[in-house]
Amino acid sequence: MRHPELLGLPVLMLADYVLTVAGVHWRLRVYSRHFKTEHYELNPVWQKAMQRPRWFNPRHLLLTAAFTAALAALIEAGGVDDRIADFVVGALYGAFGSVIGRHLANLWQFAYLGRHAEALSGEVAISHDYVLTLSAAQYLGTVLPLGLLAALAPSPLSLGALSGAVLLLALHLAWRRRHRRR
Repeated sequence: MRHPELLGLPVLMLADYVLTVAGVHWRLRVYSRHFKTEHYELNPVWQKAMQRPRWFNPRHLLLTAAFTAALAALIEAGGVDDRIADFVVGALYGAFGSVIGRHLANLWQFAYLGRHAEALSGEVAISHDYVLTLSAAQYLGTVLPLGLLAALAPSPLSLGALSGAVLLLALHLAWRRRHRRR
């Protein structure tokens, strides 16, 4: 296998799903008593599934397996140039790494509040538009250092990682635009 790093992608995809489910459950302990939001999951494709989250989701497993197999077949058997493969892998690692980092930050906050419920009082209702705006702004915090890295050490991998983070930022802005049109 020319690109063994492809084997990490299903791990990242499954970690994203499991950490989302964990976040849905952990936020119920204290956080959701103070912060009222329309959705925890921001990706419209998975919002319905996260209304009643299950640890085992056959649809997610099937999509993860199909995506990984198709990408591996395309890159390994399809004769894709190594620079393009590195860019694609960098973009996927950049995107999923950013998402997983956000999940871990959320879980850290929820765990803190579980131990220190007195740290919050009152209730705030947050519009979905603002949640998407805030999330996009937080991804900007990932785009900037990856942009500096790509500028200082340009390579298909670093440019791909930057592209993955920029894609997340763009997706959040697109979801926001779509939400506003409704």
